[in-house]
Amino acid sequence: MRPEHIRWTPWLPHEGCWLGDILPKSPGLYRLRSQMCVGLCYIGQTGRTLKERMGALAPIYNSTQMPYRDPHTAGPGLWALRELGAVFEVSVAEVPGDAPTRKGLECLVTSMHRQEHGRSPTLNFGRMPVGFKMSSANNRKLVEAGRRFRGGPSEERDSSHEPGVAPVGKLDGHLFGDIWCGHRWSPWTDIQSAINASGRGDSLYRIRGRGDDKLVYVGEGRVGKRLGDHIKKGRDPASPQGRFFAASGLQASWVMGSWMTHQRLELECDLIAAHVLATGAPPAAQFLGGR
Repeated sequence: MRPEHIRWTPWLPHEGCWLGDILPKSPGLYRLRSQMCVGLCYIGQTGRTLKERMGALAPIYNSTQMPYRDPHTAGPGLWALRELGAVFEVSVAEVPGDAPTRKGLECLVTSMHRQEHGRSPTLNFGRMPVGFKMSSANNRKLVEAGRRFRGGPSEERDSSHEPGVAPVGKLDGHLFGDIWCGHRWSPWTDIQSAINASGRGDSLYRIRGRGDDKLVYVGEGRVGKRLGDHIKKGRDPASPQGRFFAASGLQASWVMGSWMTHQRLELECDLIAAHVLATGAPPAAQFLGGR
């Protein structure tokens, strides 16, 4: 599916949209906007129904406390924006197919927003409005450890308040090229050598297979460790990604930078989006489990 094939519904009030038969009972993409956000507030996807996913945001309207990050990761940020006076509208698009298809299109729509506005939607990539601390997730492990907490108004600043990073370049260039999406990439190196050559710094990276015309994977993080983790998955017959990382002749290429974690995630999203634009799908092992 290409971006021009996405059929968005007209914008409608978000509050209560999960009631009745307003929203489709099918998987898809959704986007939220408000007059308080530059561009969009949030872009997401769901493998459940769009009606259910929006229903998971009911607490932003009916709770005096900031919701946890479960069942919706954007709940804390949307609740905070409502405290500041935001009124939200939603538009959705049904997307047939599997999770990699939906997640690839989510990256594409998000990166097209970044190209147009020079920034990500306000709450994507774990961002929060300044003046609010994000709630924790809500699961048994956190509860048993006494580490679950609700966020709320706070003068404390953390990484969620730091600015995102604009796209480095257009979503173009050859997938294997020295310059791709505006980045200047290292030469391609066999993956075992790359584990040592890439050092311990955080970076963006890409993996290709022998004779392939598409990428196997793009990622971010401490590249030597991440590549080693991929090789381990190649030895795990239970891993959905295993057969891709077990292939012979894998090569890696990377680009170093001094980005914060959420900024690397933004740039990784751009790389996945560029691959979707070029080939119609995300890299072969992307979104098959793990990161």
